[in-house]
Formats: sequence, C-alpha cells, structure tokens
Amino acid sequence: MNAQIVDAVNQTNKAVMGSAANQGAATAYQKVAQAAAFAVQDATDYSRNIENIAMTAQGVIVAKMLEDQSNIPVYTPVLATLQEMVVAASVNLATVGTTATAIATEFPATKS
Repeated sequence: MNAQIVDAVNQTNKAVMGSAANQGAATAYQKVAQAAAFAVQDATDYSRNIENIAMTAQGVIVAKMLEDQSNIPVYTPVLATLQEMVVAASVNLATVGTTATAIATEFPATKS
C-alpha cells in the first residue's frame, strides 16, 4: 500500500473520531437543555392553570358571600386555601426554573 494513502486515511479517521465525541456531547447537552425547557414550560402551565382555577373559584365564592353574608365564615378559609394554592404554584415554578437552569448550566456541553 502507498504510505501517503495510509497516512491520509489515518488522519481522516482521527479527524472524524475526534469531532464525533464532541458532537455526541453537544447532542446530549441539547437533549438536557430541551428537557429542562419542557420542565419550565410545564411548571408555567401548571401555575397558570392553578391561577385560573383559583380566580374562578374566588369569583364564585365572592358572589355566594354577597348573596348570603351568613356564609362568609364558611367561605373565608376556602379563599385562604385558594391563595395558598397560587403561592405554592409560584414557588413550584421558581424551584423548577432554578433547578432546570442549574442542570442545564452544569451539564457539560463538550467532552473535556
């Protein structure tokens, strides 16, 4: 075999194999970043849905309280619980966002 051809094939193999590891790591990072983004989107949707449920329930409760003020003591704890749900959903969103950012930031983008 011609030594130049063997050398060219060896150099090509080294170049291809050298970049393959970095490309694989980059693909893995993209998948991790995408999963983190989906987690944040899901937490955002959850928070929005909880807020919609709470606002709807609050509207119904306030209407009931205005109809019959003797029910105010019954509905007051429910209003507080609805507010706690909204706060918990907001805390969940913040936690998911912070965790997703940490995971995506700490995940290696390329092979060292």
